[in-house]
Amino acid sequence: MKAHRVGERRYARNRPVRTALRTFVKKARTSIAAVPGGAAEEAATLVAQAAKELDEAASKGIIHKNQAARRKSRLMHQLAVVTKAAAEAPVEAAPRPTRRRAAPPAAEKKPAAAPRATRSRAKPAEPKAKKAEPAPEKPATTRTRRTRQSS
Repeated sequence: MKAHRVGERRYARNRPVRTALRTFVKKARTSIAAVPGGAAEEAATLVAQAAKELDEAASKGIIHKNQAARRKSRLMHQLAVVTKAAAEAPVEAAPRPTRRRAAPPAAEKKPAAAPRATRSRAKPAEPKAKKAEPAPEKPATTRTRRTRQSS
């Protein structure tokens, strides 16, 4: 009885911390998703804040230290992948002037060749009706061991 009461008290004390952890992690993830829009610094600060809260919860014993490490690692990895992709994305620059002649008007272009068919899409002709074959006869049933013993 006493252990049950202690467990209830700990659950009541730990529940708001766990809820806050979920909120911090969710905010970090949504900010990571918005990184291509240009909010990389904000995402990094939110990830750092979530990592701090995860560490504090682990030090208090609310979550296991390996769970905290795993969740921090996943957040950091997501942030790194998205920021790397955003950094490598080509920046649209103004078109450079060229000395090439203008492209011919669309009317003078040759039409694109139709793709070659690799298989005919028409259904194959149905074969001529064959004579009706009689159904194969079933073999005679044999008695099993159990039926022999019971009879």
